[in-house]
Amino acid sequence: MDIPTLAKYLAKWKLTLTSAESLTSGTFQTHLAATPEAHDIYPGGFITYATEAKTKILGVPETVIDKCGVVSEEVAKKMAQQARKLAGTHFALGFTGAGGPTPLNGEPVGTVCIGVADRNTSIAKTYHFKGDPESIMAQSRQAGVDLLVSYLAI
Repeated sequence: MDIPTLAKYLAKWKLTLTSAESLTSGTFQTHLAATPEAHDIYPGGFITYATEAKTKILGVPETVIDKCGVVSEEVAKKMAQQARKLAGTHFALGFTGAGGPTPLNGEPVGTVCIGVADRNTSIAKTYHFKGDPESIMAQSRQAGVDLLVSYLAI
């Protein structure tokens, strides 16, 4: 499923979505906002590229980042949970990873963690993509859609 099809599905069921993006730097939200359904499903989102932004803007606990690393499933879940809570949406995605061109905190380029959260639960998955930063961003966006689609069982 692509982002426009996901947007149509969410609008049909009156569901809302936000995201907190690090390595994707807002490109997921850019694609979501470009859909005709954006005004019904997307209230806005968060770009928290720097680690400090994750703590100051989203409220991801520094202890989680220190313990697990900024590129971790735990941080991706916290990013999604906090974004969902702050935006008041049904669902949120959290994207964190080493998009390149150099490794991040010891994680190889292409290591990406994506989290999905709703009001009650959250999940996350780690991916290992190849390519330049733009390609890794594109693969991450699609993986976020795929993870949400799987989470929603659609």
